[in-house]
Amino acid sequence: MTKRILIVDDEFGIADIVAEILTEHGYTASIAINGKLALSSMAEHRPDLVLLDVMMPVLDGVGTLHAMRADAALRTVPVVMMTALPEALPKDTALYQGALHKPFSEEQLFKWVEQLIG
Repeated sequence: MTKRILIVDDEFGIADIVAEILTEHGYTASIAINGKLALSSMAEHRPDLVLLDVMMPVLDGVGTLHAMRADAALRTVPVVMMTALPEALPKDTALYQGALHKPFSEEQLFKWVEQLIG
C-alpha cells in the first residue's frame, strides 16, 4: 500500500513542488493550505506522515500540531515541521519528529521521509 503524506503549507509553490517530488518517488501526496483544512483532510484519510508549515493563516502549524496530539486518531502520526524561521518552531520538541528549514533540498526531505515511513 502506498504511503500517504499530507503537506500543509500556504505557499503553493513549495507545496506543489514537494508533492510532485513525493509522487515521483511513489508516495501519495496531498496538500492542505492551512491547519483547519489539514485537520479535515486527516479526519477523512489518516496520513502516514505530515509535513507541517509553522506560519499559516486560519490555523497555524503549532495549533494544528496541538490539535493532532489531542486527537486519539492522529496522536501517533509523525510530523516534520517546516519553517523559514527556526525560532518559530514549537519549543516542545517531543510533539514532532524533526524540522526542515526552508529552503530545503530533496535530500533533506527524504532523510525525514525515509527515516519516519520508509
